[in-house]
Amino acid sequence: MKSLRITLGVAAIALGTFTAFSFAPAKADSKFALIEYYMNPDGSRGQQVSGQSDCLDQTTVVCSQEYNTSTNLPTGNPAKIHYFPRP
Repeated sequence: MKSLRITLGVAAIALGTFTAFSFAPAKADSKFALIEYYMNPDGSRGQQVSGQSDCLDQTTVVCSQEYNTSTNLPTGNPAKIHYFPRP
């Protein structure tokens, strides 16, 4: 009977520890999304790109680029920066 009580006690502690970590909130900095947006002529962020960017990459003026939605800043990823003109 004593060993059963010890086994149940250890199981309760293990279950409590598991549940505490299972329901703990995730880090705030891990909750972000990277989304590509078109740029307005004045340099501000415009509408979201749906699918692939239709910028033609023929100038040095940024047409669309990827943003981190948790910081609202461009990521600077060169693979996601496209240049004007846009058809």
